[in-house]
Amino acid sequence: MKKSIIFLIFLSCLFAYDIKEFVTCKNVKNLTPIEITDTFTIKDQKVYAFAHFINIKENRLIDFVWEKEVNGEWKLYADIKLPLYSGSRWRTYSYITIRPFFVGNWRVSIVDGSDTIDTKEFKIVDSNESK
Repeated sequence: MKKSIIFLIFLSCLFAYDIKEFVTCKNVKNLTPIEITDTFTIKDQKVYAFAHFINIKENRLIDFVWEKEVNGEWKLYADIKLPLYSGSRWRTYSYITIRPFFVGNWRVSIVDGSDTIDTKEFKIVDSNESK
């Protein structure tokens, strides 16, 4: 338990912000995630990755890195750079538009420089498969 607390304190000193929330969802309205899930169908229009940062000490760019698993390896689909502005909080999101051939395992990561801050795995299934 002590090691976990020390590690969390170390991480909070390492990065100039904290992440309050990082989720995948079906939509974002008024900077709020709608229908949080880790399973999407090809009938869903988009997959959103929503992040809520707090205690941001300085302006910076972060990346939302989208990857698909192909034959057991993660392949880069998109790398989206987004601004993070200093202040008490900042909410932002990135999305991919679902295509029929996107069925499979996916992940999206928040990357700061060369550091992966957090990763969410999700899957896109054929609309005939159960969730």
